[in-house]
Amino acid sequence: MTTPEPDRAFTPTPSATPSPTPPPTPAPTPFASTPPAPTPPAGVPSSPAPTPPNGVPLQHGPTPPPPARPSRKPVVVLTALAAVLALATGLFTVLYLGERADRDALAATRSDQERSLADVTGKQEEVDATLESNRSRESTLSGEHDLLTRCVEAAKGYFDLPPEQTPESSRLFRVMYDVCPQI
Repeated sequence: MTTPEPDRAFTPTPSATPSPTPPPTPAPTPFASTPPAPTPPAGVPSSPAPTPPNGVPLQHGPTPPPPARPSRKPVVVLTALAAVLALATGLFTVLYLGERADRDALAATRSDQERSLADVTGKQEEVDATLESNRSRESTLSGEHDLLTRCVEAAKGYFDLPPEQTPESSRLFRVMYDVCPQI
């Protein structure tokens, strides 16, 4: 025994069935809001309802509601979060660049101050050396001043005495003789 093809198992072929007569059209009613569905012309078969392979017609129930559209809320939230993070990144970049410029300016100022401090330190060393030489020169000059003062006082005292020889005149002459040649 051969079995017919599954999609044609229980469907009549159009040539085997007599052409259906069109159903009578109902009389229009005064309250009808929609016109009746058109009927196919005579001799043209109406399209049969699809039949599944097992031959049992499909039961059409109420159509289920369309699936709910996915919510856009996560996309909007993530987009807003990305925008906030981008703004924060831009802000921190600007702050970083500003601080880096300030740091560079401070580093330049510091190097200038260190350079001027090194110059001042070099000048200070020169001044200290000059001061030391001036102090040694002052002590030398002060010693010479003391000798000159003693010589001048001895000479004044000797010339202020009367011309005759006295013990005082001998002492003053000895001071002049001892002190004045050292000058």
